[in-house]
Amino acid sequence: MQSLSGRTVMIVEDDFLIAIDLADHFRTARAHVLGPFSTVAAARSHTGKAEMAVLDLNLRGHKVYPLADELMDAAVPFVFYSAQDLAAIPRRFAHIARLPKPLAAHEAAALLNSKLHEASITALLPRLRLSARLILKDSLAADRLVEATLRLALQEDQSGGEAPLAEWLHALMEKALKKRGRDLMN
Repeated sequence: MQSLSGRTVMIVEDDFLIAIDLADHFRTARAHVLGPFSTVAAARSHTGKAEMAVLDLNLRGHKVYPLADELMDAAVPFVFYSAQDLAAIPRRFAHIARLPKPLAAHEAAALLNSKLHEASITALLPRLRLSARLILKDSLAADRLVEATLRLALQEDQSGGEAPLAEWLHALMEKALKKRGRDLMN
């Protein structure tokens, strides 16, 4: 699991006490905090700097959805954190994690961290497939190599490793190739 240390977290929350609690928690986890911002307008000019975000749904009577759309377009992982009815969120955000208030800041951080890890692996999949296709000429065998790599990633723990995620996954690909070799061709 990736650490929050050194990551840039955008906090968009209009309740001052909750915003400060979230910011303090992320700073304790050694993350860089953008904000907290209490309006969509204030947060919008900082979306390019965010690596992840915590968004309240309703900011002083305005919905956060335009900002959420921008973050989604930029592939920035985020969670909705709100006391509002989370079931009323538009369908385009069905895959986004939702945290009800009140919820401890550390729980919000843990979920956001897992979303970052998920998004990072998803972003690396095209590169993994390309690597596999350079190794194995048969496209189906290459896809089986990627699948074997991801299965190994689920079995092994990267939390103690210092290698970046991409390097770790490529090392697992080499391991999968050595382990499965000719089986990948069938």
